[in-house]
Amino acid sequence: MTSAGRRSLRRMLVKRSVNVAITIFGIMTLNFALIHFMPGDPILNMVPRDPKLDPAIKESLIDKFNLDAGLFERYVTYLWKTVTLDWGTSYMMSSRSVWDIISYDMRWTILLIGTSTFFTLIIGMAVGAMAAYRRGGAFDLTSTATGLFFYGMPIFWFAMLLQEAFSTQLFGMNWWPQLPGSSYYDIVEYGPVFKWELPIILSVLEHLILPSLTLAIASFAGVALVMRSSLVDVMNDDYILTAKAKGLTDYMILRRHALPNGLPPMVALIAMSVAFIIGGAYQIEIVFNYPGIGYRTITAIWELDFPILQFVVVVGGVAVVIANFIADLVLIYIDPRIKLV
Repeated sequence: MTSAGRRSLRRMLVKRSVNVAITIFGIMTLNFALIHFMPGDPILNMVPRDPKLDPAIKESLIDKFNLDAGLFERYVTYLWKTVTLDWGTSYMMSSRSVWDIISYDMRWTILLIGTSTFFTLIIGMAVGAMAAYRRGGAFDLTSTATGLFFYGMPIFWFAMLLQEAFSTQLFGMNWWPQLPGSSYYDIVEYGPVFKWELPIILSVLEHLILPSLTLAIASFAGVALVMRSSLVDVMNDDYILTAKAKGLTDYMILRRHALPNGLPPMVALIAMSVAFIIGGAYQIEIVFNYPGIGYRTITAIWELDFPILQFVVVVGGVAVVIANFIADLVLIYIDPRIKLV
């Protein structure tokens, strides 16, 4: 890279970094406003609703969580604690810090999202590539219609269908495979405390099949359609026709020539799909009683557990922003046609 190119790259990185910082600050501010103007009093959920309750108990909770401070003071304190990763303690589980609670839930959500994203990309890219190469054929029409059908289906309803189909023996079908339809491993057999033991790990993988498969099937259509559209444009280029004239097989043409030039739109799509997959994972966790961040978020909403909600919203928003920033860097690396501005 020339010196002018390096200067352009540095300017671009500084500009994008500033945009990322401003966006994250806006997410944090909007998060504070939404959470603190929610109706309801969290203190009423923390103490028994007893008319004879000692007022000193309520006052001690207000002092502990600094709920009597002014709005601006709470905002500044919130920003500082967010930056220093001091998220305080949960309203409902005051003996545990927010970080301890969410860090445990986060590992299960990351496992679910990571697994489903892997299968989404594999299925979507394979179906999209084959549909593009067989454009106008039966496979193209069938795969597009099937993908749009699952894409438009409410994910929670689809999850309940699979849960019912694979967790019970419908109509006496003893030959139909049975898969766990709730929880993240067999807690009844192995106990509530997760241990890194082979039987428990195998149980985790078995319980992961239905949630990850549901999310992957509901999400692959977007990847397949973008891959198909990108490759359709590429397949008409001169170098593809030259490769065919040389006698290369269809597989070699796709792998060596078409796919590398059709990947840039996929990188942007993967970054944008992070938000969709996270949102879908929330619904999946509720249906399958899967103890991830989504399940914790719904519980926190019902219990007005503001510290938990603040952490989840900020982390989710920052994850989407960072994913798009990384996608920009990857696009610059793999596509030399992008101009650095």
